[in-house]
Amino acid sequence: MDQTSVLDPEGAHFSALQRVADFADARVLEVGCGDGRLTVPVAERAATVFAFDPDADAVDAARQALPAELAGHVSFAAASATAIEIPRSAFDIVLFSWSL
Repeated sequence: MDQTSVLDPEGAHFSALQRVADFADARVLEVGCGDGRLTVPVAERAATVFAFDPDADAVDAARQALPAELAGHVSFAAASATAIEIPRSAFDIVLFSWSL
């Protein structure tokens, strides 16, 4: 059983996100990715995903949970939002959940 099905067995979280954003071929910035509970379903649709979180252990868990076929277009970083530099217009969608 993958991490997403454990944390969101009905797929409700991602389903709600899809009602407000079209991830198809988008460049996505995921702020506060944690252990990647949303990274995988987003990455299955997006062109690229850059996911980061200040919790290095959670980021390592997200990296390990990422299916090999998605590894080519997902990047992870262990960093806080105040410490990371994001170029203007580099992303189409910014996503954060449970990050406040």
